[in-house]
Amino acid sequence: MGRPEPVVLFAQTILHSQLDEYVDEVLFSEPVVITACEFLEQNAAPSTPNISLVGATSPPSFALEVFVHCDGESRFRRLCLPFLYSHSSSNVLEVEAIVTNHLVLRGTYRSLTLVIYGNTAEDLGQFNIELGLDHSLANVVSSPSEGKFEDLPPALRSSKFKFEESLSSIKPLSFQSTDLDLSLEVKKILYLALKMHQIPNVENLIPDLGSAVISAVSKYVTNSNCMPHSWNQDLADGFSKSNLDPQESNNVHTEASNELFEIWKNVHSVAATRFGDDGFAVGLEELPTTKTILELFNNSFPYYRNCSLLDLQCPSQNNWLVMSLSLVLLICSSKESCFYFVDAGGMEQIINLLCWNTPKSTATTLLLLGIVENATRHGVGCEAFLGWWPRSDRNSIPTGSSDGYCSLLKLLLEKERHDIASRATYVLQRLRFYEILSRYESAVIKVVSNLPSDELSADRVSFLIFASSELAEMSKLIKICGPIEDPSPEAIARRISKSSHLEDSLSFKATIGLITSSKYSFLQFDTDSCLLSLIQERGFFPLSAALLSSPVMHLASGPAAEILMEITSSIESILLSLLFCRSGLSFLLSQPEATELIVLSLQDGKDMNKTECITLRHAFVLLSKGFFCRPQEVGMITELHLKVGSAANRLLAVPPNSDELLWVLWELCAISRSDSGRQALLALGYFPEAISVLLSSISKYKDLDSTMIKNGGSPLGLAIFHSAAEILEVLVADSTASSLKSWIGFAVDLHKALHSSSPGSNRKDAPTRLLEWIDAGVIYQRNGAVGLLRYSAILASGEDAHFSSGNVLVSDSMDVENVVADSNNTSDGQVIDNLLGKLVTNKYFDGVALCSTSVVQLTTAFRILAFISEDKAVASSLFEEGAITVIYIVLMNCKSMLERLSNSYDYLVDEGAELSSTTELLLDRTHEQALVDLMTPSLVLLINLLQILHGTKEQYRNKKLLTALLRLHREVSPRLAACAADLSFMLPSFAVSFGVVCQLITSALACWPLYNWTPGLFHCLLENVEPTNASVPLGPKDACSLLCLLGDLFPDEGIWMWNVEVPSLSAIRSLSTATILGPQVEKHVNWHLRPEHVSVLLVRLMPQLDRLARVIDNFATSALMVIQDMLRIFIVRVASEKIECAVVLLRPIFIWLNDKVDEASLSEGEVFKVHQLLKFIAKLSEHPNGKVLLWKMGIARVLNKLLKNCSNASYLEDKTISERGAYRSDQLMLKWRIPLFRCLASIFSAQPSGKEQTAIEE
Repeated sequence: MGRPEPVVLFAQTILHSQLDEYVDEVLFSEPVVITACEFLEQNAAPSTPNISLVGATSPPSFALEVFVHCDGESRFRRLCLPFLYSHSSSNVLEVEAIVTNHLVLRGTYRSLTLVIYGNTAEDLGQFNIELGLDHSLANVVSSPSEGKFEDLPPALRSSKFKFEESLSSIKPLSFQSTDLDLSLEVKKILYLALKMHQIPNVENLIPDLGSAVISAVSKYVTNSNCMPHSWNQDLADGFSKSNLDPQESNNVHTEASNELFEIWKNVHSVAATRFGDDGFAVGLEELPTTKTILELFNNSFPYYRNCSLLDLQCPSQNNWLVMSLSLVLLICSSKESCFYFVDAGGMEQIINLLCWNTPKSTATTLLLLGIVENATRHGVGCEAFLGWWPRSDRNSIPTGSSDGYCSLLKLLLEKERHDIASRATYVLQRLRFYEILSRYESAVIKVVSNLPSDELSADRVSFLIFASSELAEMSKLIKICGPIEDPSPEAIARRISKSSHLEDSLSFKATIGLITSSKYSFLQFDTDSCLLSLIQERGFFPLSAALLSSPVMHLASGPAAEILMEITSSIESILLSLLFCRSGLSFLLSQPEATELIVLSLQDGKDMNKTECITLRHAFVLLSKGFFCRPQEVGMITELHLKVGSAANRLLAVPPNSDELLWVLWELCAISRSDSGRQALLALGYFPEAISVLLSSISKYKDLDSTMIKNGGSPLGLAIFHSAAEILEVLVADSTASSLKSWIGFAVDLHKALHSSSPGSNRKDAPTRLLEWIDAGVIYQRNGAVGLLRYSAILASGEDAHFSSGNVLVSDSMDVENVVADSNNTSDGQVIDNLLGKLVTNKYFDGVALCSTSVVQLTTAFRILAFISEDKAVASSLFEEGAITVIYIVLMNCKSMLERLSNSYDYLVDEGAELSSTTELLLDRTHEQALVDLMTPSLVLLINLLQILHGTKEQYRNKKLLTALLRLHREVSPRLAACAADLSFMLPSFAVSFGVVCQLITSALACWPLYNWTPGLFHCLLENVEPTNASVPLGPKDACSLLCLLGDLFPDEGIWMWNVEVPSLSAIRSLSTATILGPQVEKHVNWHLRPEHVSVLLVRLMPQLDRLARVIDNFATSALMVIQDMLRIFIVRVASEKIECAVVLLRPIFIWLNDKVDEASLSEGEVFKVHQLLKFIAKLSEHPNGKVLLWKMGIARVLNKLLKNCSNASYLEDKTISERGAYRSDQLMLKWRIPLFRCLASIFSAQPSGKEQTAIEE
């Protein structure tokens, strides 16, 4: 009898509430022989046909380990090697047959559908047995936390993060802090220069010594991090050059010291002959200490101790002064040598030289500023220049003015050259920062030292207030970074001339710089490393951690508690701002102890959900807008980014195509499973070296697999390939310019690597999705902006449908390449007209459905076009090429596809279908998000083009575009309203995404009334509403769009002025643009909210106020809170601008109320309407401007009459009334009481004015 066929031993989905690292076990009631394990992906069926199980494994890829326990063994053994579960690879795991009754799974997943094949050990060799799935042969126990399994083999890498792991033996990404001591090459330069200066009659013996020293110093400082802001000629280049090649710098430094040594060798023999060898021998094998070199310097240049010894009128002394200042520049480059220089009184003489009224050359002034800049990198230099050195009491800050600070201000007021003014500005900013840092330190020490255990004294409260104000200012200063552009006409002319010399103004080479400098980023430049060094030196984070962890946090109440919340928010804001740049993240990784202290103090020992928190951008914008962000959230966000920074550091240290590399990639993939994790993964863009490793991992896959084609490829190489592609996909899918610029430069190389390495699967795996995202980048590199626009037109028209299904990329088609590359033969929009003309002229055109690939490719294309269109010349050229036509077609397509999606999310499953409503809901949400991602850059590009049109001062007529925008807003605004009505604070991504689209549409539509274009916007909105007709022909969808649009056309009403509850739509509006596009973009998007524009909008709106009043009267009784919120937001915003206009809006409501309160009896419908209007008035009165408006409308009389009616109804409640209708009406009136009392409480909550007091008394 042969061995029986394997049967199904276990088939089930292991489901957890969230994504995390889990250890799950399968226990069998008797020993079994396991022969294979199958893992089913989403909606997949098992290979055995008689099992009614649908796969639900999530996420799409993760690392997994499988263990078994064999009888008689003390430890678990691995059933197979650790492997990468992925949709793109075979998910049937063939294993060597083994007898066990206990199987354990370990991995980072949310759900896992597992089928185990094998036989029972007892029946092997006897008979074949069929096991039903309802048979209790196996039980599953999920044990993510309570199960310990200490006897499992150790995991290759734990997913638990430790701060100590941030520092590795190899530190390629370490923070470039200030030097503690002079380098060997600097000591050589100083020592040689000083020894040669001591030679008698040195002026005649070495006439060019001063020039040689200055040359050597110049070479040193221009090839080091000594002066990143001010020594480079091009300040912008100085900022972008964050990392210099260490080997190149060392070579230049060695060359500088060798030049001086050659001079010394030439004159040494002459000096020894004339004056003897004593005192002039230089041994470079063992250089003197820093202190000895400083003593030698003071002996050579005594006027640094006594300024009266210096005579600038003497040419020889003036020449030696310039040389000595060059040496001081080097001396102040390290902390120790700067201390000796300051302690000897050198900084006082530098200040005296700056303050000296004797005219100084530009070179001397620049050298003095360079010395001050180098010295103020250290705390001792800042204190000396501010006049605080030495401080007798380290916990108190000296008062009075600073001569050094005043001298720099004087330089600015004298309108010096730009290089002098910019360097003075940098130093002033740093000195101000150090002053704030020191004052904060002093205040916190006074708060936390000798703190009583039961109370917070008034003195300490005052110190808290002081610390809070200093922190708020420091939070602003640390975000001010970037080069100071020269505002002079000559510099502007040079920049324009530089750009105009490029042959093709729309080529990749000509426009790539616009992406780099785009404002659609959170931080364009690194945080100043000098400020970070001062933060580290003063112990800012440990001190702040002590404050956050001190008992004072629990003792405070009332105003003191509010101050502590402000302090916490400022600390959070500073910490989060450091996570947006390379220098900040490297700085936090470079001091793990201090970072650990601040993160633990924020988390406060609370055990929170580690897998889901709000994103970095959301938290940053929340804090910047005055909202409170939980400290625990900030701590978790910081941990995630530190994990990414640590992984980036390890990526450069591990060998290529190794297990170590795979585990680092898996760690990054695990982080990307949540929204917050994906944003943390964007930090890889700060490190081009890490991106190069990912690109190399993809490029090398084909070469590594060439010897294993017969076996289907190397499992290790395949896992690395897919993991690297998944990580890069997160980066290329991001919406900001900072992420785009991190990969756009190597789009072609990545495209080639993916094409040559892709296994050719038809599934939407990570490499295939990545190819779709970068496709537009390849077109942009090859054919520039014009080619990219024509490529977008092809996609928007739906013409990609005729390509073969095996063609992943539209750009691979020869037809498309011929069209987009033909930029010289046809221009001025003719190509676009040929592609899209039929669609535009078709009056029945209602959009076409695009495939998901086209949506993704268009998204990247429009992001590139939107970012480069910030430049007016580029925007003008794109307009001439027909960009607005392409945008119109895309927006119509998006509108059409949104219409096809269900708004209720109530899905019906066809009979016999296996798909779940939850799956359908997620697919629709994913499709909606993809469309939002496409609409956002399309609308940004449209706004830039419309602004260019206004510059031409020509009348623009485009009714189709206006109608398309209004119809699109009609589809998006209800979705925003639905999200606002059920807004989850933890997951606001959909609400914020819909909010930014609505704001962008409003920004584009504002051009019509403000520029007086035709047709009129307000006429189109209200043409069907008659001011004399009580019925309003508007459905809920149209009303929602109308009210949302009108509300967004006017400035914020001041969301913190609402007394009870901030309308969710106001909160979304204040957060959406900054969260999606960056804080710097808000003013550009909200251009129509400037005072001069708002006044024009009101003038244009006034003829339509009566029609709007009918709309408000019709919808004020709506039971939908989101509609009522839209109404009160719009009314309060209009009242804030011009209360007379708001009076017109409310007039029909109050005319009706005044009529009805005097009537003896009301119908049930009228009673209900009064009830709803009272609720609306109560909500409206929660804002001070709404309250003023209500007083102006005569609310006191209405409330007085309604109160009497309620009183009468209450008296009649206990009496028997024969007429049933009257009794019913009186009962309904009693329901007025709650909203009526809310109105009274809100209306009379504040101190009334004189007229209001009279009304109250009545």
